[in-house]
Amino acid sequence: MPVPRQEEILSRGRVSQKRRTRAAIVDAAKQLLAEGATPSVAQAAEAAEVSRTTAYRYFPTQDSLLVEVAMNADVGDIEELASEEVTAEHARDRALAVLALFNRHVADAEVQYRTALRLYLDQWLQATEAGDATPQVREGRRRRWFEQSLAPLRPTVTDEEWDRVVTALCLLSGPEALAVLRDVCHLDAEASDAAVRWAAETLLEATFR
Repeated sequence: MPVPRQEEILSRGRVSQKRRTRAAIVDAAKQLLAEGATPSVAQAAEAAEVSRTTAYRYFPTQDSLLVEVAMNADVGDIEELASEEVTAEHARDRALAVLALFNRHVADAEVQYRTALRLYLDQWLQATEAGDATPQVREGRRRRWFEQSLAPLRPTVTDEEWDRVVTALCLLSGPEALAVLRDVCHLDAEASDAAVRWAAETLLEATFR
């Protein structure tokens, strides 16, 4: 395997730090909501011990923060499923189950997820216009879910194969996939589910022979 260059290591470190900072702001907002408040970005920043300027880079508006909190609250059953112990024999089925459950969430709350997608795109554009070369506008939960689901099979493939299959599963899930299937391919819910299932099974079979 090639040794990562110093700038690549630093870049990864910055991305990880941004992810942690973003998560801290969201967690603080969730706690404030649990206490009965409807947090502003400034209030969440203070609770997370993050500067307001930094918090507004991740969440330019209160709506963008509250949508992200709602997205976190909506996936508790997926988090639970992905974190359950699984054997190598059942890892592929677990990944398929996580994929199907997440996409069901998206389909059932399509307007909410499309709104979130719009806000994520707006945040990315605002961040790049402000000079941020590596905007961190998403937590990347689905990648973690698939990695957890397939973890027992990780030793059976190369790093390249692992990254490829997890990335491909991410492409088949979420509001982005829904938009392509519905808006570009003009598929109904049943046909969309069938196409995603076929593609995921094909990817998993080709990777974990």
